[in-house]
Amino acid sequence: MDQLLTIQDGIIKIASVSLKTVIGDISHTGSFCLFGDATINGSLNVDTITVRNLITHGSTGAGNSSNNWIVNTEAELNGAGLDWTWGNDNTQLIYRTGKRIWTNANFDIAGGSTYRVDNIPVLSLNELGPTVISSNLTKVGTLNKLKVADDADIGGFAFFNSTYGRLGLGTEDPSLAIDIVENNVNITIGSPDTNLATIGTYSNHDVGIITDNITRILVKSNGEIVVGNEASKTGVVRIYGSLHVDNLVTDTRVDRSSPLQFQATRDRSVYGLGLSWNGTGSVKQLIMRDGPDRLWTGEGFDIGEDKNYYINGQPVVSSTSLGSGITQSNLTTVGVLNTLTVGGETTLLKNLTVENGYIKAERLWFNQAGRSLEIDHNGFKSNTSYEVSVQQSSVLYGDANVVEIGDKTNTRKPVKIFGPLSVGINNPDPDLNFSVSGDVSIGNKRFTNGTSAPASGSYELGDMCWNTNPQASGHIGWVCVSAGNPGQWLPFGEIKPQ
Repeated sequence: MDQLLTIQDGIIKIASVSLKTVIGDISHTGSFCLFGDATINGSLNVDTITVRNLITHGSTGAGNSSNNWIVNTEAELNGAGLDWTWGNDNTQLIYRTGKRIWTNANFDIAGGSTYRVDNIPVLSLNELGPTVISSNLTKVGTLNKLKVADDADIGGFAFFNSTYGRLGLGTEDPSLAIDIVENNVNITIGSPDTNLATIGTYSNHDVGIITDNITRILVKSNGEIVVGNEASKTGVVRIYGSLHVDNLVTDTRVDRSSPLQFQATRDRSVYGLGLSWNGTGSVKQLIMRDGPDRLWTGEGFDIGEDKNYYINGQPVVSSTSLGSGITQSNLTTVGVLNTLTVGGETTLLKNLTVENGYIKAERLWFNQAGRSLEIDHNGFKSNTSYEVSVQQSSVLYGDANVVEIGDKTNTRKPVKIFGPLSVGINNPDPDLNFSVSGDVSIGNKRFTNGTSAPASGSYELGDMCWNTNPQASGHIGWVCVSAGNPGQWLPFGEIKPQ
């Protein structure tokens, strides 16, 4: 029969004890094993907590928080957050002075999710939100307009069901909002019930959360959750603040702990739960919200240098560019573009300024208040009038009634023509510098021609008529010596031998 009580060297050993109430302090040296539940009504101060499963409780509903870092000054919050360490690598998601949530890693969210500001989508995998209206873009892809009002099939791989609002990747029949089928594994993201969001497998397969292509968290099909590798013991969870649990199961090893989890139950959702920093006059949060499901924060995200924002593994924003997959936006302002290619029609609502370059287009069309001007490879076309001016002085003007060359306000401005000039002649003699079909006026004197002096028409003193059939002993022409209709004409230039 075993001894229940022994005394040796001043030490009392009790094999079994049942206590209802203990008054006073208890100091224990050595291992301590607790079988069953333990309830602590107060704070638990420890150097290291190693647990298999960590379940936190918080109030249901947006705006509530859990896992608070409560301090007196903002400086004490600097560096508080989440820290993942494996081997010689370290990844952080921490608070930094200046109301910033900072990470030294890429921020990669699942496909179909969006980055949001005050619950307004600002960035997804392939477009900017409708409220993003300004940027300093220096390069954009070929712009196209695409609007799908019904089901969509992209490359025989992505299928959008407009009836239920579901997206299938590798499957034409998605079972939830997002359904991915690969290697016969059915991966789903959606909300199958009110106040319930799910991410995982629709088929009977495990779910792994990986970094560096290594599974860090594994949710098995039987419900068991594994953090880290059982052999290497690399799973580490760091908490800088208070830890509140209903059930805490731990062992004595200090090199292993379970991740921070927000577990939804039948009576409690995970909405409003997340990370919270306090002590700067206002609470800083990174929490889960619904409608739609999303991670929300009232602070800015500040990622490390040369890092990107990712969606579904594709970079969408860096410090200098947008991702190649972003083909749609509502931008109203862009920076200086190095190149611009437009695949469809282009409309400019205001002025266009081109410096040290050129415009390449099949056709340019300008329209203002019903007046239009079209420029193409055939020339200039106007529906009213057309004018070319230099230094606000007209050089060329034309409309439906008249064509003017020169400036009528400055008749002393020279007009130079290099080459033969013809007026009213379709096929002028190329050997003649000046050809006119019809009468001309020089110095307000009319010059006409005929076989005799004019017998009708109104003429002024000094007008001349050239003889179109000159004969020997005849005259070169006739000159008007008295104005009238036709006036008085006398011959001049007798034709005779000298």
